[in-house]
Amino acid sequence: MPTSAQPYDQHASVSLRAERLIRSVARAGNRAIAGVPIVLRVEDRALRARLAASLERMGARVCADEVGLGEGAKGSATRALVISDQPEPQRPGVDSQRGAGAGARIDWAAEHMRATSRIAGELASSGALRGERVLLSLVLEPKTAALALAVARAGAEVAVFGAVNETDPGVASELAARGCAVFAPMGHVAPAEADARDREHAAAALEWAPTLLVDDGAHLIRLAHTEHQTALSARGGQLRAASEETTSGVRPLEEMAAAGELLLPVIAANDARTKLEFDNLIGTGQSCVFAVGDLLDSPRATAAGIAAGVEGTRWAVIGYGPVGVGVARFAAALGARITVVEHDAVRALAAMHDGHEALPLAEALSGADIVVSATGVWHTLDAAALRSLRPGAVVAVAGGIDDEIGLDELRAAGWHAVGVGDHIDEWRLPGGGMREQAGTGFFVLAGGGGVNYTAAEGNPIEAMDLSFATQLVALDRLVGQEFAPGLHRLRVADEDRVARAALAAFGGSADPRAESGRPGGAAQDWRVHRYRA
Repeated sequence: MPTSAQPYDQHASVSLRAERLIRSVARAGNRAIAGVPIVLRVEDRALRARLAASLERMGARVCADEVGLGEGAKGSATRALVISDQPEPQRPGVDSQRGAGAGARIDWAAEHMRATSRIAGELASSGALRGERVLLSLVLEPKTAALALAVARAGAEVAVFGAVNETDPGVASELAARGCAVFAPMGHVAPAEADARDREHAAAALEWAPTLLVDDGAHLIRLAHTEHQTALSARGGQLRAASEETTSGVRPLEEMAAAGELLLPVIAANDARTKLEFDNLIGTGQSCVFAVGDLLDSPRATAAGIAAGVEGTRWAVIGYGPVGVGVARFAAALGARITVVEHDAVRALAAMHDGHEALPLAEALSGADIVVSATGVWHTLDAAALRSLRPGAVVAVAGGIDDEIGLDELRAAGWHAVGVGDHIDEWRLPGGGMREQAGTGFFVLAGGGGVNYTAAEGNPIEAMDLSFATQLVALDRLVGQEFAPGLHRLRVADEDRVARAALAAFGGSADPRAESGRPGGAAQDWRVHRYRA
């Protein structure tokens, strides 16, 4: 799943050299930029200044060289990242100790998922998960594998389901070799066979008789409420509770709960601040922008007429929830000009206060070089919108759901896709129209799927560490408390538990003083006011 990009090039523009180095250091270890100490060993002053400016806009801590690579800044257990303009042949300009094999990548992820490890250790000590059968339905890559192994160490039996286009087969094989049940491809699957294989694996995963489920997109929860109801404890099966990882999964669960058709208690782990404000905003923002940059920065993309580098490009970001905010932030940090499309007037106003334009869809698309859908809503870009794109425009989905881009409508209207690079298709209109020729259509990345996990390695480790630690806390709540069927949220105390574990890994801490115990946090008795006699 990891992608490659153009090698370090001393003759490229300063902005492109800086972008390539930033993308490379993130890709080399699947590391976050925000919150992480970064050492610049860069002699070129212009390059160093550009790197520092972009990194700081992304939330990095640019450190003096003497900080080094050991414990990082202020006693942090987070390894610093090094960027150099003296590239080595094997790892151009980047310091990373991660190995290439699936096992090494799993171990690397586990090493940096310190909050997850800490909370898994607490569950192992308490025995909370002992005897449980936990099914993880998530994008199957090294971080998910590390989570699965952590849950196993906590005392549960563990199985993992992964869809064909969301699975790293090497990681799936390695996870199976380490004792987990795996319902996912462990080798190449032809595109024509993918849907059938996914249905087979999904059914088998529920037949494995899990007692607890961690889901992504609520797909297995919905499958268990339709074709496979015998998996539910309410229907004689073993599955008695679940937690949901994504916004796109919470939405149908809210609909099910409102209709009285949700037969399980489900914790919306996605809605916890330790997930939504980090994984969605920072993790997905970084991983999507960098994945787009990697895909477009290749010889085949250049040959297709796509220019490398983000600086100066015009981005239309559709949706300004946490994912859209993150995409805009990271693209802008690399020099993109951002126009936001948002139905919610408050969010549109927020986009303008963040320094972006806010325009209707038609106006935003007309001048966009790169269009990113960040809504998680079906047919956000329908056929009419896609037809309005200028020739050469690039379209991607951040996070995403099936058919977020209406490619099915285009296909029905006679458009066809031609592969022009790794995970890059040019969509052309046949039948004598202008756009039937190469270079006159528009480009779609990753087949319209979430570009960050179908064409790259998913969100960075530090962001997923918070998400997975949140999932572990959700599982702890589900086994420790009786919940009625329906959708439930985590408590502030649960978020605090995750955040404190992560703060310890980063060498930070929260203020130990207790908040005011008065209603609303008031500092004084309500009878005390400035105009009292």
